[in-house]
Amino acid sequence: MVGTTQTSGCNFERRIVVYLAVQSIPMIPIRFASLVALMGLFASPTHLQITLESTDLPQGGVSYPLVNTLVMDFGLLDTDGANAVWDASSLTSLGDAPVTPSPMSDASITATLAFNSPFNSSYQCDFFLPTEFPDLGIDLGIPLDGFNSFYQTDASHYAIAGIGLSSSGFDLPVTYSDIDEFFPLPFSYGETFSSSGAFTLDLTGILGYWLNQTREVTADGWGTLILPSGSYDVLRVKTELVATDSILIEQLGEPFAIDRVQTIYQWWGEGMGFPLLEITTTLGIPTISTYQDLQAPSSVHDALAAAGAAFPNPVRSGQNLQWNGSPNANWVAFDLNGKQVASGNENCWTVPASMPAGSYLISRDGQTEQLVIQR
Repeated sequence: MVGTTQTSGCNFERRIVVYLAVQSIPMIPIRFASLVALMGLFASPTHLQITLESTDLPQGGVSYPLVNTLVMDFGLLDTDGANAVWDASSLTSLGDAPVTPSPMSDASITATLAFNSPFNSSYQCDFFLPTEFPDLGIDLGIPLDGFNSFYQTDASHYAIAGIGLSSSGFDLPVTYSDIDEFFPLPFSYGETFSSSGAFTLDLTGILGYWLNQTREVTADGWGTLILPSGSYDVLRVKTELVATDSILIEQLGEPFAIDRVQTIYQWWGEGMGFPLLEITTTLGIPTISTYQDLQAPSSVHDALAAAGAAFPNPVRSGQNLQWNGSPNANWVAFDLNGKQVASGNENCWTVPASMPAGSYLISRDGQTEQLVIQR
């Protein structure tokens, strides 16, 4: 259901309209002196406030290198506010959990009619996530393979609009009677949002499932998240979720209900699709935690490289920076005073460990982009 959004009196004096780092927008050739003057706007602060847009959310056909982890540092949860630093550099992977959203072009015919029809704009979705059906330990009498959850990102919100129950290659589409909105778009630091969601699955004589829930959402912090792969500018989004799941399995008799009260902390980076770090707590104790292992190959890297953008960006001193482009093309890196700090003719650069942190410019293949180096 459409929620309510409020904006606090936060100071947005440093909100930056033009962000050049890691963008695939062709750069207009301008004189270097003018470019340095323009890029001086980025010199302070180095870390940027992020406003979440649809392009920062999951994209169909892109693989995201999520891994499971165990979080014991409660300081990650307690830290909020402006220009915060969350140090999660000690996290270790407990197992890969990569996620690849499917584009709507891959949806079944029945799901397309429900979730990708121009005649049903309220439920028009942008991608779906396949999920295996849990093993209930009993034979339900029908071959359920799993279900697909259908998401919206290109409207005015990030939301889940329904599911498709998969059986023998077909989907039984079931829409949310009250669309579950995660947060509105765009979404910025200091904003709050309230929403509700409701869903009913009724396979008469077989299975019934009813969901009712509310969300209280706050963009409660922005700053720097430090992961094992490097440092990233992030927006922290905190969600208080209160839900009731009611389940009826006919073979087991009476329905039963499960109440859930959870707090979900998400650290979103620009263009990263899924949260760089997500921690779900129950009664204040972290129960489910994932982060993106950006040291592992993924189509996030591939997409950035294909666009010609230098990656990773920000990059840490001593780390390898790389990009696609013309073979043996010359490149030059400058500081914001116009002083040349490095050059070469390869499609990569190992940033010296002695390189001071800050904003730089790197010119190659006829384009120039901002590069942020962090220690």
